[in-house]
Amino acid sequence: MCVSTAACGTGSSGDGVASGGAVGTGGDATTSGGAAAGGATSSGGASESGGATSSGGASESGGASSGGAVGSTGGDSGTTTGGAASGGEPGSGTGGESDTGGTTGVGGTGGGLTSSCTGNPFPTADPTKAGPFQVTADKKVGPLAGVLPDPIYGDEQQRFNVYRPSNLKTSGHCHPILIWANGYRDNPEQNPPKCVVDSGSNQWCGQYGPIVNHLASHGFVVVAPLSTATGSEPYPTTVGLDWILEQAEDESSPYYHALDTTKIGQLGHSYGGMSTCKTAADPRFSALGTICGTSALEGVHTPMLFFCGGKDDTVKCSGVHDVFKTVTDQPAFFLNELNADHGSWVYQGANGVSLSSAAAWFRVHLMNDTANRNFFYGNNCKFCTDNRVQAEQNDLMKNP
Repeated sequence: MCVSTAACGTGSSGDGVASGGAVGTGGDATTSGGAAAGGATSSGGASESGGATSSGGASESGGASSGGAVGSTGGDSGTTTGGAASGGEPGSGTGGESDTGGTTGVGGTGGGLTSSCTGNPFPTADPTKAGPFQVTADKKVGPLAGVLPDPIYGDEQQRFNVYRPSNLKTSGHCHPILIWANGYRDNPEQNPPKCVVDSGSNQWCGQYGPIVNHLASHGFVVVAPLSTATGSEPYPTTVGLDWILEQAEDESSPYYHALDTTKIGQLGHSYGGMSTCKTAADPRFSALGTICGTSALEGVHTPMLFFCGGKDDTVKCSGVHDVFKTVTDQPAFFLNELNADHGSWVYQGANGVSLSSAAAWFRVHLMNDTANRNFFYGNNCKFCTDNRVQAEQNDLMKNP
């Protein structure tokens, strides 16, 4: 989330783009439980927005994140869903629906990828609560990625944090991959000394802990770049996806044969929402989501969630809605949280609209959690009747 109007807006590629570096999975691992929540925040600054081709700039959101570990909750375990789907053809439909367990689901939009993982179907879980998995963070792993100079780290290129279930190798499941894209000048968590949250010095870097931990607690392996310019090419999110897929087949990796490489999603905020739109045509994706940030879309072949804040002065909901309206041949859902600004959504806890909608969206489309389809699908969907939001479905979601 950026600190000045000049720093926001669309992402130019910049000079001296470098990527690659050592591929490894070392680094520190810390464990936390479930999703963390924190105090209220307000956004600041203004940047370019609006129109179907506009991208979300990143604004400053205030308030310090309270990371505290939240223990996992079991969630509902009655309805089970189809297991790891086979690859399918690019642009094919999402996996078949099943309210009961079973072996494997029908292929989705996995770009023809196949998975070497075998595991049990995921039981359904309540997306408005922390999921059933304790969370471990593998920090500063993978290749170097991102343009230089980095807005926060200068000439120091950064790696990735991976937020995942602690029992990844022994859970009995094949875990979907979620690629997270930061807003401008932000990180998935604080990374001192340069990336910190300090209201006294007006620094707001490292605020996404609540959402990445919430998603990991639901069983997703969240790959989050530490680059603070995710909207510039070569996109660090693409570098991270390439790397995690390699790790899934590396016998020395903690991710070896534990990932469902046919079920991959991407979610980004602000500048990261813009980059999510710009990479939407990647055939490996099975579902996408953007939070307070968009760009013109080409080649969308997956279901897509659009979230905005009704009080966001940085990325207006009208611009997000314009891009939503261009998606007509894939399921698309628009969600305007009426009282949210550009950054306050992240601190509302698991029951907040943004965290719960992201968890529900990716549970439905990456885990085949059919019990949560009613959050989005059908004429009387849960968000359609939620007075906190203005919701809109495209035609493909009204009568599933």
